[in-house]
Amino acid sequence: MKRIIIGLLGGLVFLASSVTIGLIVREYISDERSKARYIIEPLTFDEREGNTSIERLYEVVDSPPYRQIPGVTVTHVFSTGEGDEVRTATYSDYVSAMNDGGTTGYERIYAVDGNTVSLKEEFDRDQVILSVNGEFVGSFPKLINLEDSVDMRYGNVGLVRKTDRDSGKSETIMVGQGGPEAWEVFTIDLEGTVKRESIPSIKELRRDPDMVRTINHSGAHRESIGYHTQLSEGLPAFSFPVFFPFVTCVLSGGMVYGLVRKREVWTS
Repeated sequence: MKRIIIGLLGGLVFLASSVTIGLIVREYISDERSKARYIIEPLTFDEREGNTSIERLYEVVDSPPYRQIPGVTVTHVFSTGEGDEVRTATYSDYVSAMNDGGTTGYERIYAVDGNTVSLKEEFDRDQVILSVNGEFVGSFPKLINLEDSVDMRYGNVGLVRKTDRDSGKSETIMVGQGGPEAWEVFTIDLEGTVKRESIPSIKELRRDPDMVRTINHSGAHRESIGYHTQLSEGLPAFSFPVFFPFVTCVLSGGMVYGLVRKREVWTS
């Protein structure tokens, strides 16, 4: 009876470990397939030093210097109560203008592949306005993440560039989070045509692994979203995924195999 209970427990642990490994492998395969189809670059500013230009965008790598992303420039314009406009080109100037009591609004204008994408806010309103080539296309609730950060000012709005590896064609994608698990996605092609897509839930989002990766790179969500589950999205530790499910799979599998072999010997 004792061996039967041990065998059942071992079998349950082996089954749970095997299913979990299968889900982790599925996440890995989805990620690799998406990477094989598209290059998705978050458009990131360099804020390491006060005199660093914020009119260029960079690919973040493990250590500086970051690689500048070609074909993309940014203009930062602050408006004042007197109707004047102040353009800032460095991170220190940006912080000074942002903290100036006379500043009433801020506009960030991206020039990407021949198109302009603008994010504009007035400090006394709770919306960020999105315009493409001077025409209004949508708005997002204004969720300020970090006041003095160019990259992380908005906690719910992000911009990426998506490039097809086969054709070399690029799209600019603006993502805005409209709710805890809902997004508005604006895709701008090389001709400046805007396609709008509403994603009402994570379940709907996970139908398209490339879109999951796009939203993750955009930063328009507080935590990384898994392609199918959240299993592999936490920080790795020895307890997971090393001990469980990999070590437990080997140990429980070996235990079940040993009990089966013993039973075969007894019955032979």
